[in-house]
Amino acid sequence: MATKANHHFIPQFYLRGFADGVGRKARVFTFDSETRTTFKTLVRNVGSRRHFFRVEADGVDPNYVEDAMAKIEGEIALHLADVIQTKSFPTPEHFNSVMNLLANVSVRNPRLRGNMSQFHKDIVQRMTHLSLSSKEVWEGQVDQIREEGIPLKDDISYEDIKRFIESSDYEIVIDQTYLIGLELQMIEPVLECSARRNWCFVAAPEGHQYICSDDPVVLSWIDDRKTGPYSPGHGVGGTLVTFPLSPELLLVGTFEELPEHLKHAPVQVTSVNTRTARYSTKQIYARDGSFLIDLHDRPEVRGEDLPHFYDKQLPA
Repeated sequence: MATKANHHFIPQFYLRGFADGVGRKARVFTFDSETRTTFKTLVRNVGSRRHFFRVEADGVDPNYVEDAMAKIEGEIALHLADVIQTKSFPTPEHFNSVMNLLANVSVRNPRLRGNMSQFHKDIVQRMTHLSLSSKEVWEGQVDQIREEGIPLKDDISYEDIKRFIESSDYEIVIDQTYLIGLELQMIEPVLECSARRNWCFVAAPEGHQYICSDDPVVLSWIDDRKTGPYSPGHGVGGTLVTFPLSPELLLVGTFEELPEHLKHAPVQVTSVNTRTARYSTKQIYARDGSFLIDLHDRPEVRGEDLPHFYDKQLPA
């Protein structure tokens, strides 16, 4: 039986809301910051990676995680459409669906997967070097491993293994199934924190649009203070979450009081789009190329003109 290879970390039903056209034929304007190109393409061609949610475990279908999400996306899609139309959460079920979408998109994406993988690689690297800090330490590690019943070759000396590790002529690979398991564990805390926030529906003025990206849930400090290369946690006070629901509607959440509805001025839409682009991993998506973002040395650049001016240095 054929298995689905192209796994969407940005759900297609969500991204179609930012596309031009109807259904599976809808095409989305895309800017790719790596290739510095713009193009229009079918929604199914972006926001995805090959076998991104594939798991390898005894007795488990490799597409178990991908298929499980697909089963609930139909209901989430219907609820999202109602929320966009009414600019509200008509029922608790609608709220839960949008929060589930937000949590899944913010946790299960290539940026966070890459960060977690690198974190574990760094730990393995440090532990390996500590194990090789002296011959006595290494031999103690070997004895412990053998006591646990793990077979080891006898023809590899301490000097050989130390020389190999110091050469860096190898690659540390963290098991994808393990990383997917960590992602699934992270969803519940994000849901709990999101449920405690106050949420506001913000409308774009006529003739202006919010953009989406390959990492569209942006978590940042309200006062935009600089705190290093990492964003704050979802449960931290003084933080702001923005999540574009459609080109016309933005969801904003804080732990502080918020009105239920607001309307942005054009300059505020540009500011939100700049933030969305800044936090993207590789691509931004829009209905067309007429949106504006601010670059560090050039304000209000149209999306269709980004290949000429974009250098990935958006304002901090």
